[in-house]
Amino acid sequence: MQQRTTLALAAAALALLAQLPAHAASVTSDAGFVGAKVITFNGYDGLIGTGPEDVGAEVGESVLFTSAPFTELGANARELGENGLWGARGNPVDGLVDTPTGNGNFVASGFIGNSGELGFRFGSGMAGVGAYLNQFQIDGVSNSFTLLAYGQSGNVLETTTVSIDTDAYGYNEGSFLGFQRASADIYGFGIAGNGIVLDNLTFTTAVPEPESYALLLAGLGVVGLLVRRRRAD
Repeated sequence: MQQRTTLALAAAALALLAQLPAHAASVTSDAGFVGAKVITFNGYDGLIGTGPEDVGAEVGESVLFTSAPFTELGANARELGENGLWGARGNPVDGLVDTPTGNGNFVASGFIGNSGELGFRFGSGMAGVGAYLNQFQIDGVSNSFTLLAYGQSGNVLETTTVSIDTDAYGYNEGSFLGFQRASADIYGFGIAGNGIVLDNLTFTTAVPEPESYALLLAGLGVVGLLVRRRRAD
């Protein structure tokens, strides 16, 4: 009876260990990106091509950008259909804003039917990477795109497919999306789809300290206490 109980407790411990972030965890906020560097793409002004282009000079890092054809580095305005507009802000005219609010230039993939991947290759491993994103959206059609985290040899560490829905009359709305890992082993970040806009590429080598560590230790402590009590009985 005692052996079966011990095995059950051991199984519980293994279940707790499984909660550790061994794989990349998709994130929807840059709140946990300690000491992050951010590439704004404001130094580009309408460069169209597939790369490779080192876009990391802004933050003193080597970050090679490659893409499918028809991609623009330094785009300043894009119509996103049902997801609103992205662009720079003009001066108000008669109390009205004549162009969308903006945060400088950004990356825009082919519009609308050209599907491909926007790719970023880092010179060293990152623990977290993400960007502010949106996508051209057609009324009544559920569009989506895929995020990918790559390892040093180009292997896929993790993928997630997402869909963004924002106000059709909004300006520069979107979501921060990306990955965080328990070690700095992300060497590439890809966004696959069509009609994508991307700004503020954010990355950090700092390993996050998720609450799951504390939960794991607490759980293992309970398991150990139960085992000791069983032995005492």
